[in-house]
Amino acid sequence: MILEISIIIISILLSAFFSGMEIAFISANKMHIELEKKKDTLLAKTLSKLTQKPSKFITTMLVGNNIALVVYGYLIMEFLTPSISNNFLLLLIQTLISTILILITAEFLPKAFFRIYSNETL
Repeated sequence: MILEISIIIISILLSAFFSGMEIAFISANKMHIELEKKKDTLLAKTLSKLTQKPSKFITTMLVGNNIALVVYGYLIMEFLTPSISNNFLLLLIQTLISTILILITAEFLPKAFFRIYSNETL
């Protein structure tokens, strides 16, 4: 039970990270990124790698987010199943709870935060 809850929390955090990084990458100030890339630091080398192939970066973020959401969906279903016997009601409650939880904690809040602080988080 504790392991399931831990993995659910980790998958929510990973989904939030991937969603946020996607928005940070899109929203970041391109001039700021270019100025940072000219410095000879680890951050500059990392930014240079990330911006070489933007489509590859976005694809990686989307695939990571999808994997985190699949793990979350499977485990939250297992976590919420034992208490309700009516299948339709069970499906409805699982869908509502998991959707609201993901939309708030792994989509809306991280995207808002990463959009505001896009240069710093990228």
